[in-house]
Amino acid sequence: MGLFTSSFSASDIPSLTGKVAIVTGATSGIGFQTCLQLALHGAKVYLATRSESKTSSVISQMEREHPELKGRLFWLHTDLSSVKGCQAAAKEFEGKEERLDLLVNNGAEAMTPFALTEEGVSRTFAVNHLGHFAFTTALLPLLERTARLPGADVRIINVSSMVHTSAPASTTFESMVEFKATCATGEKLNGLFQYAARYGQSKLANILFTKALQKRLDEQGIPALTIAVHPGSVATEGSKKFTGFLFPLMALISLTPLQGALTSLFSATSPQVLAEREKYKGAYVVPYGKLGTASAKGQDAAMAERLWGLSEQAVKEIDEKGHI
Repeated sequence: MGLFTSSFSASDIPSLTGKVAIVTGATSGIGFQTCLQLALHGAKVYLATRSESKTSSVISQMEREHPELKGRLFWLHTDLSSVKGCQAAAKEFEGKEERLDLLVNNGAEAMTPFALTEEGVSRTFAVNHLGHFAFTTALLPLLERTARLPGADVRIINVSSMVHTSAPASTTFESMVEFKATCATGEKLNGLFQYAARYGQSKLANILFTKALQKRLDEQGIPALTIAVHPGSVATEGSKKFTGFLFPLMALISLTPLQGALTSLFSATSPQVLAEREKYKGAYVVPYGKLGTASAKGQDAAMAERLWGLSEQAVKEIDEKGHI
């Protein structure tokens, strides 16, 4: 159902034949629908996930329901909670493919009890931001080579959320301490407000990462686009955990997973985005393909630069000593 009027639908996706895509968090909800639609329109799609058995089951389901997809869907082992795991996934992909046209950084965790990963990062922040940062930057040489091919149209989509406005007011990304933050104001670590604060912090990072990455692409003359998206309020298992007993009511006014995927699909495939590339560079896009306005923090160019610098430093420390 939802509260948005769609001016973009799956039928508007152009032919993607010959294109290669990666979608993280691809086995359910928005990620599932993003993969399915990209493949249905001709792309070769890698599902970047941690579980081989779950992903194989999803691929089998897609191929069973759409036999024409056989040979277009592949698993890429990717542990978003681990910088080293993401770097290994990028290296594995580069050994399989000579191009990468579309990277959809969709994977996320929301209702995760606070814990530090083995690399010393808050798990929510690791999965939702730092893992994707490491994955994307490791893939940049391949993305650049693809972008310089004749007729190429390379896009990097970072799935954020309007919940980025729930990032703690103290968020500045001036210190790597924030990569370990509980985002709690008291002793309670795992209530709804603490979950929302940690998720909001990571979704703010997605928007800032988008801005900083686009700046670097432009400075290096790489003809690629990066866009952050808010998918809308979507009825998924993740949102069910957030809304609890209110989920049946929320589902009545929420978007379906396919509707939730449309803003990612618009940003990744619409010819309008390519035709108006200056308008969409580093933009924050909301359903269904409209330019949105991020929070004041989400528009802070200096904060975006600080986050990029800290993320680079974190990856370097993890490479050198295994943790931050």
